[in-house]
Amino acid sequence: MPPFPAGWPTLPFGTAVALLLLGWACGSFPSAVVVGRAVGIDVLRQGEGNPGSANVWHLAGPAAGAAVLVLDLARAVVPGLVGWAVGGYWGAVFGALGAVIGSVRPIVPGLRGGRGVGTAAGALLVIEPVAGLVGLAVALVAWLAVRRAPTATAVGFVAYPVAWLVLGVRSVDTLVPMAGAGLIALVAAARWAATRGRGRGRPDGGA
Repeated sequence: MPPFPAGWPTLPFGTAVALLLLGWACGSFPSAVVVGRAVGIDVLRQGEGNPGSANVWHLAGPAAGAAVLVLDLARAVVPGLVGWAVGGYWGAVFGALGAVIGSVRPIVPGLRGGRGVGTAAGALLVIEPVAGLVGLAVALVAWLAVRRAPTATAVGFVAYPVAWLVLGVRSVDTLVPMAGAGLIALVAAARWAATRGRGRGRPDGGA
């Protein structure tokens, strides 16, 4: 695991913008649409109409839904890892944040974004891997218990900062980097809340 970060960002402005744009491009990849077409469904017109893993899962089964989830995670992990290599922790934050933005507001005109939950999970995972794994594990347990994607998502996002606190937040300096991850979670949560009621009759929401 990378060293626990502290302090304010020192990333050059041009590098931050470049990583943000890279993440935006990666996050814009329409994973649900691509997988949906491969298995013969149109996620934009069927089910709840949301291009996310939950909708694909409901329409085409667990294998197709899991494939979309893996791709959604990768949309943030890839630019996040590039960011780590180029600019350390804050490079990862900018790359991953760009991916979350791209997943809800694609860079390509005409593409419809999803709720960004899967990509946000990938972003948080690459920023703080152990806390990210804890959040994913808790979300999985919650989903197995209640079989409701919104509930599992909320529980997982709450578990993430709790795990981070346990891992080593001890001062204001370490709370500042945590705010970078919190910003990503906020973008995803705001998008999820804004679109939650737009499903087409799905009682359990989506991701």
